[in-house]
Amino acid sequence: MDSYGDRVDMITVYIEEAHAVDEWPIGSRICYVQPKCDADRIHIANDFIKATEYRIPLLIDPVSKQNPFSEVYCPWPIRFYVIDHMKKLSYIAEPIEGSFPLELIRNALDDAIQQCQ
Repeated sequence: MDSYGDRVDMITVYIEEAHAVDEWPIGSRICYVQPKCDADRIHIANDFIKATEYRIPLLIDPVSKQNPFSEVYCPWPIRFYVIDHMKKLSYIAEPIEGSFPLELIRNALDDAIQQCQ
């Protein structure tokens, strides 16, 4: 965000609790059950923002509408998308051996920015 914040709009979409204690617990660090309503998901998102001082705007995928973002974009477990100036997906980052090569994401952002100029 520090590198691109003034040139691109960034958002995060909280889709669901990856390691909810009632579904797939991985230890004591995560202490939430899977949200059953929008208010629960908002509460968890707000806790995350406060705990991490998260600065990128964070939206929720509404439980009340059957998680439409997840249905359309299949972002599980995590994805990075670049949407270009024509409002088309120009890049979808998928994990390689469990992580995301940030250089590939930077290249995609740089390409999208260059297309706008």
